[in-house]
Amino acid sequence: MFDEINGLPTHALALHAAVVLVPLAAALGVLFAIPRTRAWSRVPLLVVSVGAVAAVYIAKVSGERFEAVLGLEGPSQDLVELHADRADVLYYATIGYAVLAVAAFLLTRNARSDLTITVLAVVLVLSAAGVAFQTYRVGDVGARAVWNPTGDVDYDSTADRD
Repeated sequence: MFDEINGLPTHALALHAAVVLVPLAAALGVLFAIPRTRAWSRVPLLVVSVGAVAAVYIAKVSGERFEAVLGLEGPSQDLVELHADRADVLYYATIGYAVLAVAAFLLTRNARSDLTITVLAVVLVLSAAGVAFQTYRVGDVGARAVWNPTGDVDYDSTADRD
């Protein structure tokens, strides 16, 4: 299941769901923190956050299987290992974020104290920033592992080229 889809590595396809859902969940967390948008954002926040956990899990497991098939060595392998370590952190952070989303959903079903909701909203926004940044960190090192493992290539579009 986690090896390939239609001849393509599952990881190359699955990672896109995580790249979309985690930042979307983070954005919904910020919208939840705004009292005016809280009522309509609470259900999408819950659904997308739980979906983000599933997407990160599938990307993580398929990535582990893909790494085993590739049998890399040298700088590429070092970057892939760093990528996997950061993906582990993202997975657990996304689970924590989803727990906050569930709490936000449940606590706003009934009238609660404004202080409780305010504290939850602040923690949600801080966590949103954390999971979004960790998504960037995972993707950055993963892209370097694929496109520039030795750091020799300069992709600067403003550099003089002959």
